Amino acid sequence: MPVDWNDMGPLFAQAFPPSERSGQGNPAGNLFHEPTRNRYHIDAARTVGRDMARYLDDIGVAIADAINKWMGMASVVSLVINGPIGTVLPGGVCGPVLKPLILMRAPLRTEMEIEYSNAIAQAVSDAWKRWEQGLNGVLEYPAFAVAPMPMAPPTPNVPVPLIMLGSSGEGDLVPSVLAGAMAAAMTSDGQHAGTLFEAVAIAVYTQFQQFKTATQVVNVLGTGPVTVPPAGPVTGGSVIPTPGNFL
Repeated sequence: MPVDWNDMGPLFAQAFPPSERSGQGNPAGNLFHEPTRNRYHIDAARTVGRDMARYLDDIGVAIADAINKWMGMASVVSLVINGPIGTVLPGGVCGPVLKPLILMRAPLRTEMEIEYSNAIAQAVSDAWKRWEQGLNGVLEYPAFAVAPMPMAPPTPNVPVPLIMLGSSGEGDLVPSVLAGAMAAAMTSDGQHAGTLFEAVAIAVYTQFQQFKTATQVVNVLGTGPVTVPPAGPVTGGSVIPTPGNFL
């Protein structure tokens, strides 16, 4: 700070009294740094750094809270069960759109924060939806290998880590792609938008990888007909959609 600073030579120093030319610089941990020891540069870097740090904290909380709400409302809505195996195909998982959930807690204190938050919420929401719609993989129902009845009762799957399900849409959450989508969603220019979006995108992707490992796919209620009486495998079974399959 200031952005694209150019040294103006000796006339710049002469424009200020000695007390304003050599202030105590900001600590290394500050998000922004002053190009000179001019007090106004130091103060500007401190103020903008403090505001940006607060913004990063707040937008991170907003995204995390939205994903927590998604976990509570999302469900496996389509599943094909044959024997002990249930296959989730793309489009088989449905959850809420993240953007309004993010904006419920996103920082909107200034016009620039509104611009940043809308761009971030739009990009994260779109990428998350493409990941969600591409989810596919296998769930296990051991009791459905041989069921001694005409119709297998609603039975939960064996819990499995979410990371075991793949998605063709995960590439949209890669930091470079996600940051680019944030930039594309901007309707006006922001001096620090590129760096901000890069930081947020890296944080989202890093936490997303941990989220997949820590989250279990549970209580996906399968059922279906037994076509070989009086006991045989479930064939052409399906799911009874219930929210809360991601814990």
